[in-house]
Amino acid sequence: MSSPQLSVIIVSYNVKYFLRQCLQSVERALEGLTGEVWVVDNASVDGSVEMVRQEFPWVRLIVNDTNLGFAKANNQAIRQARGEYILLLNPDTIVQEDTFHKVLAFFKEHPEAGAVGVKIIDGNGQFAYDSRRDIPSGWNIFTKITGLYRLWPKSKLFGGYHLTHLPEDEVTPVPVLLGAFMCIPKKVLDEVGLLDERFFMYAEDIDLCYRIIQAGYTNYYLPTTQIIHFKGESTKLHSLSYVLAFYKASLQFIQKHYTGWKRWPAALLYQMAIVVAATLSASKRLFQRVALPLAEWAALWGLGYGLTTAWAAYTGKTFPDLYYQIILPVYALWIVVAHLIFLNYAPPYRIRKVVGAAITGFLLIVLTGYFLPPINYSRFIAAALSFGAVPLALSLRALHNWIRQGRLHLTGEISQRVLIVAAPQHFQRLYKLLFQDIRYPAEFLGFVSPTTHPQALGTLAQLPSIIEHTNAEELVFCNASLSSQEIITLMTRYFYKRLSFKIVPPYADYLIGPQSILVSRYSLRLYLRLHQPEVLFQKKLFDIAAATLLLLSYPLTFWIYHKPLAALKSLLGVLLGRYHFVSYSEIPTEEMPLLKEGLLTTDFLRAHYPRTLNADLLYAHRYSILLDWKILMLGLPHLGTAR
Repeated sequence: MSSPQLSVIIVSYNVKYFLRQCLQSVERALEGLTGEVWVVDNASVDGSVEMVRQEFPWVRLIVNDTNLGFAKANNQAIRQARGEYILLLNPDTIVQEDTFHKVLAFFKEHPEAGAVGVKIIDGNGQFAYDSRRDIPSGWNIFTKITGLYRLWPKSKLFGGYHLTHLPEDEVTPVPVLLGAFMCIPKKVLDEVGLLDERFFMYAEDIDLCYRIIQAGYTNYYLPTTQIIHFKGESTKLHSLSYVLAFYKASLQFIQKHYTGWKRWPAALLYQMAIVVAATLSASKRLFQRVALPLAEWAALWGLGYGLTTAWAAYTGKTFPDLYYQIILPVYALWIVVAHLIFLNYAPPYRIRKVVGAAITGFLLIVLTGYFLPPINYSRFIAAALSFGAVPLALSLRALHNWIRQGRLHLTGEISQRVLIVAAPQHFQRLYKLLFQDIRYPAEFLGFVSPTTHPQALGTLAQLPSIIEHTNAEELVFCNASLSSQEIITLMTRYFYKRLSFKIVPPYADYLIGPQSILVSRYSLRLYLRLHQPEVLFQKKLFDIAAATLLLLSYPLTFWIYHKPLAALKSLLGVLLGRYHFVSYSEIPTEEMPLLKEGLLTTDFLRAHYPRTLNADLLYAHRYSILLDWKILMLGLPHLGTAR
């Protein structure tokens, strides 16, 4: 049997929906070629393996029991692959129908080519700078960390890291290609070696490209064909863990290949980058959490100060400095606490909850004055402050939404103005999927057809004027109606209009966008209460409150626990945020919201619901503070016995 022309290798980890779409595009791109496709699953728990086996039986599948990392997993398949060329491909990509043909043709014309990468477009339709890069050096690391390359992208001096001075649409020899799409002749890999398995994730592509160049080959950037890379769906691209992992891996490359004067400035800069990235990420997250409560507390204090000053001028009543400096800030704090109880710091915001928080804040202020009569100077101020807290809270949240989303909107539920781009025979199915199954929060403007149709707003040729006329904000593409090449072309053509894009894979019941998946209502994601951020926040509040109560009562109740000392340590762990009181009894699937380890599991639900087949699913679906409390009371003696 002759060897296939191309072996496509995809390493997957908990990205089932992206992987399905990727494999569909790969299958189309392999038409007319002899090829094989390998999927190496790194211990996914989202049903990826079952999906591949059922829907893509022609794929050669390697299933790992643990996450071996990107390099080691790729090597597993490379060692067994029989193709003349090896393509490393990320699962969160879509390849054009002509991509493989053009890459293989380029290799035939350029025997000196050691690796070839293509033009990469992100999920927003913009060119991804990571399509080609330079070998890390002290200077280009500095320009990346400081952001100087963004100020002068066309400068060879400052744009070296991402080679932004090079034209996007010219075939160019480059030092480094992105591992999301890297095609290499098998004979080159036999000569230079496989991916270095000491790199768990990131920088293994830099290392391989560097070794290919050292062996005398040339790496090429080929922009005559394109792919979409949704970029880091399974690694949460902008998370602290991603930033730290990337910089640490890059530092590992420097330590492996550089010596002498080249090594220390690059290594020092990467170490500085790790510290700076960690500090900025932690500061950003802290600021995002406390900015609105702090702003509201300060605004309430200012409002109370103004009301007190006006009331004093009107009645002639005097207030001591203590009232302005201590008591008013405490009153403002009580209202902020009430907003926290009502989950009013997580959009979407609700007027009834804002009013409820104001009333609760007033009651807390009155109770404080009742138990501490010396500070109860004026109930009128307390009532006026609580009444004024409502319009103040609504104004602050509308402003917060304007900062977050660019629109002055109260609830934060802003509908996108959506155009569907699909053939008439697919349009009705897509419309039902979006607005009946998924219940997508969008304003439907109409659909655009590849060909003339009486119900369509127009054809693809008329799309620019349709976008302008309707003020469309999002395009939803049907991949069963349009080729991947047509979709990518349209995305790159209209990204400058600040449109957002989503794609419905062929005959799928979900939409894919940049780092997002929207699935039909028949999927768990839409009806599990624990998927709602405000409900997760409520669960955290319950953990803190219950742990505090149980710790305070521990001297009187320690005898309840089977292992008192272990129970005390467990309660402290919950208070410090290491554990939940209640979590799943089994490993959750992709559709289930992630939780921390629990002192107790959902197995206790079986006492109340003995017929349930999936206690974890029931818990996520029906979650409430009362449910956590019931499980806690049932399992209280067992705290600290096992985790």
